[in-house]
Amino acid sequence: IGWLRELPLAHMKKFGWIRSHSSKTEQVLDCLKFFAVWDVSSWRSKYSTAVAAYRATPKLTRNPVAVSTWLRQCERKSVELFCDNYSESTFKAVLKGIRDLTKERSPDVFLPRLTALCASAGVAVVLEPAPPGCPVSGATKWLSSDKALIMLSVRGKTDDKLWFTFFHEAGHILLHGKSLTFLDIFGEDGLDPTQENEANLFARNQLISPNEYERFVSAGLTYSANRVEAFAAQIGVSPGVVVGRLQHDKHLPLNYLNGLKVSYRWKP
Repeated sequence: IGWLRELPLAHMKKFGWIRSHSSKTEQVLDCLKFFAVWDVSSWRSKYSTAVAAYRATPKLTRNPVAVSTWLRQCERKSVELFCDNYSESTFKAVLKGIRDLTKERSPDVFLPRLTALCASAGVAVVLEPAPPGCPVSGATKWLSSDKALIMLSVRGKTDDKLWFTFFHEAGHILLHGKSLTFLDIFGEDGLDPTQENEANLFARNQLISPNEYERFVSAGLTYSANRVEAFAAQIGVSPGVVVGRLQHDKHLPLNYLNGLKVSYRWKP
């Protein structure tokens, strides 16, 4: 029964991952069913560490149980998604169409399209809110040799963060293949810095062409809202993506032009 205190139980109930039971015994059984294990001992053996290459915020507290719970929920949701067999060439092709989705402001519009495009290439995409103690923005995992999984949380809640995370995870799939090592959550980041740098570069270049970006920033002009919006329209991405890149590269203060970003509100 004490095991329940280790789980992010309130969050699991709030988002409908499990049912709420008045009986603690029934609650334990429901949680065991969630994790697809027979008993707590089996859970500890299977979920004592989180195994995935993931992006996290280093400043926030990490709870391995919370991370494992989020990963498990994403895996459960992925079972519901039918995907064609994985095709590298198809995935590369659909990423061009997915880039266009950055201009869509409503998740109700872009999420079904994102999911369908990726499924056609053998990549399941699941977006689930992360519980407290799970400072993860995204993760990548191969479910089989023919199906990959991209997991996205709603951490950050703005379009620049969501889309950068997606393309970062896509980079892991394309650059690091099916031999991608799934790492535990301990240590600095639990990630290979070389792979992370490669995935970051992939995401940056997919969203904004290096040549176009260099011409924009080297022009020596003020980064006004109108200029940023015009550049975003010219290259076919959302203004928020451009603002996020300029802020990351310290061309803009972190508190400047945030009104051009789209903020999302996610409901349980």
